Amino acid sequence: MKLTSQAARRAFLALGAVSCLTGAVLAGTAGPASAATARTFKVCAYGNYTAYATLPQQGDISTTLIAPGTCGQLPLSSGSTYGKVWGVYNSNPGKSFYVGTAHFTASKGWSGAAKGTTTDRYLVDFG
Repeated sequence: MKLTSQAARRAFLALGAVSCLTGAVLAGTAGPASAATARTFKVCAYGNYTAYATLPQQGDISTTLIAPGTCGQLPLSSGSTYGKVWGVYNSNPGKSFYVGTAHFTASKGWSGAAKGTTTDRYLVDFG
């Protein structure tokens, strides 16, 4: 999947926001992505690549770019049943790759991680 110029611009702006959030967490201040609750789609990037998630049933809204070792989340609306997780190539940040699809009920939400490497990636459900 190739990022459009608008999506790439949004992704690079999001990376700055993730950096700020990471700094806040390291300083001991909890950011909004630090707690997972029901009706939330939470993804952590525990591989060696940046990740992001989309919710196709909610107009393809997406998380900001999630730097390795951090997490991001999206609120779920009723009727949502799955989310897609993507990774970004380290050597070519303008190109994305598919990691996996997470299935859930909107009332319970989902929490998991993108793991592995850009050539051997997989999705883990924290269920």
